[in-house]
Amino acid sequence: MNTQIKILLYIALVVGILYFIQTKYSLFDISFNKNKQEKEEIDQENNVNGLEILNSDGQKIYVEVEIANTPQLRQTGLSGRNELGDYQGMLFIFDTEGEYSFWMKDMNIPLDIIYIGYSSYIVDIKENQQPCEQSSCPYIPVSVPFKYVLEVNSGFIQTNRIDIGNAVIFDILSEE
Repeated sequence: MNTQIKILLYIALVVGILYFIQTKYSLFDISFNKNKQEKEEIDQENNVNGLEILNSDGQKIYVEVEIANTPQLRQTGLSGRNELGDYQGMLFIFDTEGEYSFWMKDMNIPLDIIYIGYSSYIVDIKENQQPCEQSSCPYIPVSVPFKYVLEVNSGFIQTNRIDIGNAVIFDILSEE
């Protein structure tokens, strides 16, 4: 068999293997099935909100979020939940930038808490906040103003190499 044909067959084999790996395990930041517009249309139909964090390695970490943008939703937060997906969380949205109090009252799972400023950069991080089992729970101290707070599973920050100063890109359908 001709050498050029062998090379083409090897290339086709390697491409096929990579295609199989990508479709089965999604190891690379590419997709063969949907373009970005189709994904956005599906998200809008399913009313999915999310955000991307540009981590210290330059990777985009996508988090699907529930929105807490009213006093009642912010007060309830994730309390009473027994589980949270690896790339799911709750995004607290405040009307103005400030220093708001958070605590772990009625929580069943430990959380990492990411504080995001008005300019969409992470301004503070509190890792591995444990559920409060006392009748009087302490507040989690933060000394910088923020407009958004993202609560995710404990270990998320370390696993995804999230740091203060990382940028956040919001993909929120509506803040209402």
